[in-house]
Amino acid sequence: MRTIQVNQQTINIAEDERALFTALAARMAEMAFQCVKDENIFSIALSGGNTPRGLYSHLAKFSAEEFPWNSTYLFLGDERCVSHSDGESNYRMVSDSLLSHISIPSTNVYPTIDQDKDPDASAKRYEQSLRRFFKLNDQDTSEKQWPRLSLALMGLGNDGHTASLFPGTVALEEETRFCVANQVPQLATTRLTLTRPVFAHAKKLFFLAAGDNKAEIFADVILHSDKKYPSQLVIGDCREGSVEWFVDEPCARLLNVNP
Repeated sequence: MRTIQVNQQTINIAEDERALFTALAARMAEMAFQCVKDENIFSIALSGGNTPRGLYSHLAKFSAEEFPWNSTYLFLGDERCVSHSDGESNYRMVSDSLLSHISIPSTNVYPTIDQDKDPDASAKRYEQSLRRFFKLNDQDTSEKQWPRLSLALMGLGNDGHTASLFPGTVALEEETRFCVANQVPQLATTRLTLTRPVFAHAKKLFFLAAGDNKAEIFADVILHSDKKYPSQLVIGDCREGSVEWFVDEPCARLLNVNP
């Protein structure tokens, strides 16, 4: 894997998708052990979508000696408003590709609840779960009262969205809540999503993208900051040095830069 800097962003580029998943899984394991050593826990907001499925399958191969599963806590960065048994559910994808293959306490995993029945109530309940986990006062939304996830794993849609923060949707402007039910008119659906400030306060954000079909939007996000895609807005909120990209060569083919 080679690493380049473009417009002050760190981009890690693997030869192909398999090498990408292998390298990122190893990086996450290294980070997890360091966080557990320093703070006793490793907390992650997981991404949905097809590309992360491959990463989770690689992580699923790690034993407790290779990854500190007992001290790892898993949240969802977003969820579709369907039941957990539905093929579209992010939780089901995570469960099938990762959870069913590792020894992690069930109490370390935080799925959404009743998202298919009452999205707004489900979003509020998920916010309370985050507040309880991070021991936050629900009357205070100052900087020190935001969750501090160890890592947020982010994706990149062909329209520049990340998590379920889609272009032109109300959730992009949310500044006080941790989780909201976001109406997505372009998909005629509603999705739960963590908000920009939650992602911005994560200690690290790893954006994952792979494949030739992501090359155009990836180059646009990296090279043209004036476009203001949701992914760019999230990155703009983050502390310097907290964001890294993990992509493969087909995804990076339009950057036209040297290491």
